Amino acid sequence: MELKVEKERLTPLLARKRITAHLSFQGKTPSRKELRDVIAQKLKVEKDLTIVKHIYTKFGSQDARVIAHIYASPAELNRIENKQLIKKHTDAPAEEKKA
Repeated sequence: MELKVEKERLTPLLARKRITAHLSFQGKTPSRKELRDVIAQKLKVEKDLTIVKHIYTKFGSQDARVIAHIYASPAELNRIENKQLIKKHTDAPAEEKKA
């Protein structure tokens, strides 16, 4: 998996940085958790402050465009981001469905 950052935009009022990147991968599309780890490692930021907003792929292609937000603090992340999206990035096991 290869990640190339194309654009970085700082948004001071929301205390975050928006990253637009090009991703090349083999096999299936990487999960949000895998992408979060790769982005955090490449940009040398905390993975807990990184949220992958969108993964755009084309059918049959091994390339994707990724949009991610990197927040300044956990408080800002929890204040701004949707709770369901934050839940997708946590390492806690998924809750079982009630029948």
